[in-house]
Amino acid sequence: MKDTILIDSPYSGVVRVTLNRPEIGNSYNDELVCTLITAFDDLAQDDSLKLVWLTGSGEHFCIGPDPLWYKSRKNSGRAEHQQDSEQLARLFQTLYKFPIPLLATVRGQANAAAVGMLCCCDMVLACERSSFTVMDTAYGQIPVLQSPFLVKALGERAARYYSMSGEAMDAYTATRLGLVHKITPRDEIDAMADMAITRIIERSGMSLRQTKAMIGLAANEVFDDSLIETLVECATDIRLTWSEHYRSEHLE
Repeated sequence: MKDTILIDSPYSGVVRVTLNRPEIGNSYNDELVCTLITAFDDLAQDDSLKLVWLTGSGEHFCIGPDPLWYKSRKNSGRAEHQQDSEQLARLFQTLYKFPIPLLATVRGQANAAAVGMLCCCDMVLACERSSFTVMDTAYGQIPVLQSPFLVKALGERAARYYSMSGEAMDAYTATRLGLVHKITPRDEIDAMADMAITRIIERSGMSLRQTKAMIGLAANEVFDDSLIETLVECATDIRLTWSEHYRSEHLE
């Protein structure tokens, strides 16, 4: 049976995770969600990594839920629906709290929970003709599990509009709103990813992880004296570590 994701290492210190259901637009089901969670849980333990690259094979990043899987859930009971919800919530949390910088490249469509996944990534590159649709209301559903991440990435006003209208964001709109960082012609997206990856892997792995952790802390904690004290302590620790490393290098 074909793997639902592919994992390879195109550069030292970099792992690429590729959604691998191109024949159905990389649409997701419970198996794909659980496979992604397991893969990212394992990658989070690899101290040698500086970046993880998330992408999709074929024409699209992910067109949304697998129609056959979605249809099979219509007669399911509460336990199955709750399990699906718990796993999807865990996937968003896993990506958002992933300790290593996370880059995503998007070709074609990214719909439904795939938009939430991109909201959880640190860097998103897309093709000029990519589109992004929070389509849950079209199914009579609500983008409830991804709503915190939509608000973080798009802002409350845009999250309201695109969640309720189901209107597709083109790549330029997605860039203006902050979901996407850079856009490029389709045949140049891998070259743009190469440039971004080259810049990242020149940095210290520890510095990258600590930077991501500090931004996450600053974004999610109340801005008060306690947060300032924590940041000062962290900055002091990092400076001491840098000083000790510098001295040891120059004493050898």
